[in-house]
Amino acid sequence: MEDWVFVDTCMWVSFFRHPSSREKLAVDDLLAQDRVALVGPIVAEVLRGFRRRDQADWAGSRLRLAHYVDADWDDWRQAADLGREQAQRGRDLPITDLVLAVIALRLDASVYSSDPHFDGIDGLKRFQPF
Repeated sequence: MEDWVFVDTCMWVSFFRHPSSREKLAVDDLLAQDRVALVGPIVAEVLRGFRRRDQADWAGSRLRLAHYVDADWDDWRQAADLGREQAQRGRDLPITDLVLAVIALRLDASVYSSDPHFDGIDGLKRFQPF
């Protein structure tokens, strides 16, 4: 599990919309290595971004290639704690990012994202492609 990389929504957007992007190439490589991981809130965010059901179904078939990790009670509790901690630093993070970060920390996995929300989370590993 320490080799897993949780791919954030912004990277999936590039993956699906920009076939020659650096992000697409990186996610393709991670998928080929069986290293991509997902949490439910990311699945919902990505699939909600498609206008038509058939497009979302096709995208969902790609997302199903990843390892899926459920958030448990302790993860949600830790996400709330992390959110309060970050708020005290003047940073208001979405619950999706908090849950993703907490699960990645628990599993000693990395996060692949261009979102600066993840920059201020102590101990969180960031995946850097190539």
